[in-house]
Amino acid sequence: MRYATVVVRWDVGDLHPLDDAVANASDVTIETTYYINPIRDGTYAELSRLRGDSARIRELLRETPEVLDFDVPPGSDGITYTHYESSPLMDALLGVLFDHEIVLEWPVEFVDTGTDRGVRVTFLGTEHALSAALNDVPPDFGIELERMGEYSPSISDPVATLTDRQQEVLAVAVREGYYEMPRETTHREIADELSVAPGTISKQLQRIEMTLISSLVAASQ
Repeated sequence: MRYATVVVRWDVGDLHPLDDAVANASDVTIETTYYINPIRDGTYAELSRLRGDSARIRELLRETPEVLDFDVPPGSDGITYTHYESSPLMDALLGVLFDHEIVLEWPVEFVDTGTDRGVRVTFLGTEHALSAALNDVPPDFGIELERMGEYSPSISDPVATLTDRQQEVLAVAVREGYYEMPRETTHREIADELSVAPGTISKQLQRIEMTLISSLVAASQ
């Protein structure tokens, strides 16, 4: 079995009104989608993690007409259930899954460059099925292949699951003593070395840690 990890990008506002609402909110971001379930009536039910004040998240969902129902349980750390209407572009993207003999590995991580929106996803299947599916992604989306290879359910090297950029950030953080006790460096110092904003380093380290912990837990089961 083969895998392909890709970043799928789209213009802000094109995918779905809910995604557009989150993209335009300076105080709410979506980090991860754990699962999307297509409903028989053409709508979707989704479980995701949104970052921001829980009251503000509820307000944003309440103000989006395409959101039919939602729940943001207290103390859920942003875990959010949403039931919402479909959109043509989202139907087209998810249709790639339904039309080809591939499997999507959950969860899906969101990426945001400031100029467009995107998700990092891993597809599983035969080499022929993966190639056919990637070629069938609608032209409205940009596709960037990050890595492809033989899939192994047991991960012996969790760091190998990180992107090249994430590995670079982690290497600098470890070298500069970010994980020492007490810490010997800060987000700002790491950001200065990598020529990015401190907030970017904070988000990247959170995602790196989440990926590594998830991989270690999966490997131990």
